Amino acid sequence: MSELKLSITILVSYIITLLGIANIERFEQDVLDLTPSFFIIVAIVVFSELILVGILIRSGVKLSNYAFMAFWVVVYILLSFFSPDSIFFPDSTNLVEHIIQVLLIILTSFLAYDVGRKIGELDKTLEGLSSSAYPSRVRDIQSSRDLISAEITRSRRYHHPLSVLTIRLQKPAGKEGWKELDSLASDMIDRFAIAKVGQMLSNMARSTDMILQDRDGQFVLLCPETNISNITSLAERMSAAVEAGLNTKIDWGSAAFPDEALTFDDLIYVARGRSKQTGLELPESSTKE
Repeated sequence: MSELKLSITILVSYIITLLGIANIERFEQDVLDLTPSFFIIVAIVVFSELILVGILIRSGVKLSNYAFMAFWVVVYILLSFFSPDSIFFPDSTNLVEHIIQVLLIILTSFLAYDVGRKIGELDKTLEGLSSSAYPSRVRDIQSSRDLISAEITRSRRYHHPLSVLTIRLQKPAGKEGWKELDSLASDMIDRFAIAKVGQMLSNMARSTDMILQDRDGQFVLLCPETNISNITSLAERMSAAVEAGLNTKIDWGSAAFPDEALTFDDLIYVARGRSKQTGLELPESSTKE
């Protein structure tokens, strides 16, 4: 954590220094006149690498920081020497100024990559900690598409009921709510709470039920041989268990195959559309439990 804070501090200090130098008129006249296009490239480098590097690390893709540096150097060269009518860089920019700006872009890429890498590693570590703390049968919804299609095909072929239940964990509000914490602590609590809900669902669902999770942390239960009344009963029991275990509530919605939708995506759409309505009724159903 301390290394991440240091990297962020260095990156922010570097950007502030660049902006400060650009506003010194004497420095521009006597030393180096940094062009507006240079700052546009710097901004793109910082924002894109902070977002992209973390995503790549969480996905298990290893891409060296040298690859990013080389890419931005190529982008700079293409914009400065091959753009028509000097749109991005004026003709007055000499070779030394180009070299200095390229070096500064390389440094920007290095610092932004370092911050993005550490954020991605922290995110991956938190995800691993939450999963190991609360082991469950939760599957990634995208990687389970073949299993989902096979289950729906089986239900269609043999005319068996199948229901989908969508579940989203609500964040508590008030003095003790997660909003009162800093962003990192809130994210950690969010992850562990979602992992805990996944464990609860695994304990309460049948072995034949498929427990899925999307990238936003929302759960989808695919329940074969289950009609809409049974899935409603299951949702109410899960709502009561989550409220008792985590002191918060869930929004849930359900949909039945084939009466209400014929594809998995349509089932989720119908169920999530209902969750906005059923979410208001959860306190009553939880009280009944």
